Amino acid sequence: MAIDEGRAWALRTLGVDGVLVREQIPAIIRNCHEKMANAQAEADMRHTGVYGQIWRKCLDEFVSVLGQLPSAEIVPRRGYRLVSFNGVVLFPWRFARDRSTDIGSRPFAVSESRISLFTQERDVAQQHLDIEFEHSELSEEERLLVASEAAKLEETLSSHRVVVVPFASNPSALHSIDWGEATLGIDGSLTFEMMESLLDIGLGSLVAIESAEGQGFSDGPIPRPQLGVKTEEAGGGTHG
Repeated sequence: MAIDEGRAWALRTLGVDGVLVREQIPAIIRNCHEKMANAQAEADMRHTGVYGQIWRKCLDEFVSVLGQLPSAEIVPRRGYRLVSFNGVVLFPWRFARDRSTDIGSRPFAVSESRISLFTQERDVAQQHLDIEFEHSELSEEERLLVASEAAKLEETLSSHRVVVVPFASNPSALHSIDWGEATLGIDGSLTFEMMESLLDIGLGSLVAIESAEGQGFSDGPIPRPQLGVKTEEAGGGTHG
């Protein structure tokens, strides 16, 4: 039986825990969205700054939840911590508030902390490939895939790699969750070789909370644009 390509990519990129990471990421972001939307409603403020802290909530929950998986490593960064699998750091990024925003129109390299994700080498002493734990979620074909990729993963561990998880949301709705391995260009733009939507992984339906501001959003497929970064907007962009 052929391996689902999304699961196969997760295993090749993140190693033996990749399938669980792929399944848990949308659940984490949905949970953070619900909690922050409720906090925004409870605050009874016109300004959505309370919900705006979802970027930090997701960062913390990635470490708290995904950090419990057997092969997870916790990576300290300036002011926060990240979780890593096989030398690949995961970074959740709230790039937009609505459904229609082009990912390429949002700046990514807006701080030294973000730039360091792609420039700071991983501590070789921390490298490990943990394939000894039982993983009942994997088929025999997937176990063979992990075994065949182990040598390749060890060769790449000295290089820093980043999987970015861009998502679009506001207090009213969670519009998109995607992920893919990213590279940072000299102009500060992000490039993805591929992106997979995780919105339908797990629950299979988007989370929506009644809008307090009466805003509406158009229907239609989530756009998959050619990626790049335009000049940062005056006054700053979306956090995270």
